[in-house]
This record gives sequence, C-alpha cells and structure tokens, in this order.
Amino acid sequence: MTITPTPTELREAPPLRRRRLAGSLMLLLGSLALTAIAPAVSAQSWPSKPIRIVSPYAPGGTNDVTARFVSQFMQNRLGQSVIVDNKPGANTRIATEFVAKAAPDGYTLFWVAAPFTVNPALYGKLPYDTLKDFVPIAQTVIQPLLFSVPAASPARTVAEYLELARKDPKQATICSPGNGSGPHLAMELLAWSSGAPLVHVPYKGDAPAVNDLIGGQVGACFNALGTPLPHVRSGRLRGLAVVAQERVTQLPEAPTFAQAGFPAVDSFAWFGLLAPAGTPREIVERLNLEVNAALKSAEVLEKFAGIGALAVGGSAADFERFIRADLEKWARVVRERNIKPD
Repeated sequence: MTITPTPTELREAPPLRRRRLAGSLMLLLGSLALTAIAPAVSAQSWPSKPIRIVSPYAPGGTNDVTARFVSQFMQNRLGQSVIVDNKPGANTRIATEFVAKAAPDGYTLFWVAAPFTVNPALYGKLPYDTLKDFVPIAQTVIQPLLFSVPAASPARTVAEYLELARKDPKQATICSPGNGSGPHLAMELLAWSSGAPLVHVPYKGDAPAVNDLIGGQVGACFNALGTPLPHVRSGRLRGLAVVAQERVTQLPEAPTFAQAGFPAVDSFAWFGLLAPAGTPREIVERLNLEVNAALKSAEVLEKFAGIGALAVGGSAADFERFIRADLEKWARVVRERNIKPD
C-alpha cells in the first residue's frame, strides 16, 4: 500500500530537514572545535607524566652526563621524572630517527650532538629531515676536545705523535665517539693539515672509545674533554693538546692545537635540546625556560666545570640560527676535505 503525504506534511518536511541538518552541522562544528583546542589543553596540563630525553651515545660519555645534570635539575621544577634514555649507534642516526618519529607532545626530547649538522653532508639521504622534523629548544653545552694517548706512548707532543703515526700503522689509529662527531672531524682536520696517514676508528660514544685507548687498542683519541680528563689525572692517559681557543683551566699544561702548530683543527663538541616538529609552542617555551634556568644554576655550573663543559643557553631562535650555520659550515668542509664515513 502506498502512503501519500498530505499537503500539510509536505509543507512541514523542509523545515524538519533543515533542523536536522542544523543539528548535524552543530555536532560537526563542536567536534572540530574540540580538535582545535586539544593541543592547548594538552599544553596546559603538561607535564602529567615522566619526560624522556634521548641521548644518542652510550652511557658515561659527556653527552650522557651533561643530559643527566640538566635533567636532574629540571625534574625538581617540573614535578615529573626526567629520564635519560640512551640510544647509541649509526652515528646518532638511530636516536635522531627515533625522536623524529615520536609523538610531538613534549614527552620525548633529544639531547642532540654535533653529528646532527654533519650527517646530511656525510650520508646524503637520511630517514628524517634535519630542519623540518625537529623544533629547537635551546643550545645547552659546548666543550673543548682533548687529544690524548695512552700513558705508555712515547709521544709527548702532537708532533711526536705524528712521527710515530707515520712509522707505525697501529699508532696511526685515532678513535672518536662516532662518525661525523666533533672529535671525528677534528681528526680529519689533523690528517689534512699534517699529511699524516691517520686512520679513524669510530665508537658508539666517548666512554667505550676511551676504554680502548687506555687498553692500547688504538694509538690516540679525540674526545670531549670531560670523559678522558679523569684518566689523564690518574696517569692512565696523557693529554697532548686541546681543541679550544685557549688553554683550559682543567688541564693547563696541554697546549691548544694552534699553539701546537695546527690551527686548522678547530672542531668542538656541542649539545642542545630538540623536540619533534609539531610540539605545542607553549611546551617549547616552557622547556626553554627550564633549560635556561638549569644552565644558570650554581649546582649545574659546578658540575659542568668539573668536566670542562661550558653552558650556552639562549632562545630557541638562537639555537636554530646556530644549527643552520653549522649545516652550511660542515657541508663545505666535508666537500672540500672529501671526508667520507667509515
């Protein structure tokens, strides 16, 4: 049986449909509004759980140690645990890719190191975009490098070491915390400026590199000052020179490379804090505030001084400018020196 609508029903149907359409539209707009304010709500409640700072090196090296100094200070102010998570390997690319793909919610951060701006020149295609996949928070630390040899080595100057390296292939091996690190590039610059047949031996961090140097498995090593310094003081290593503008107070007997006759060796270690791209601006600003507070803390500065680290700090924009300039610098150096990954 066919039911035919009455004229009255026909007149009332369009307004009813309009009311239903309006109701659906209001529900849709409400859903969109909730989506739009979600980042702001998240930022306002942050942090509500522990924060992870990823270190791209093995535990015990300067990158790891300085991250722990700052994280310990920050967690007292944030009211949440700040945990350092070590993900070494592939010249920091494992850690870098991990953070690039992490949720941009302020709970996964990156204690980035110098290879970040060298890897694009060394490797070309990477599984992340160095500029687009991260947001800078603050540059944290710079540190002079120490060039050291085992205590049993007869070399007492850089020139004497280079003479040994020319005669003995084993002495020509120089370790570093990894490909593309500041120490690796210092070694390449020394090889280029001296003409010595130096051989790079990369490790997954300063600590394992120094351990093998003490054991005599390699002839010499470039490291961020803090890791080999205790071993120099204990007599297990001998510091020959520092990569710095002037002699360091922690090891005043060691000349700079310029004083040793090799001014082209000018690489250094640096660290900073990044977050995945898309992290809410309010969280980035809060993190910048907390990092700068840590870098001005007498407690943190005292710990830094003990390992020869220098606090940097500043704005996120300052750090972004540094990263862009460093990318350009090392692209030029890698190309001109024809530096290749090992």
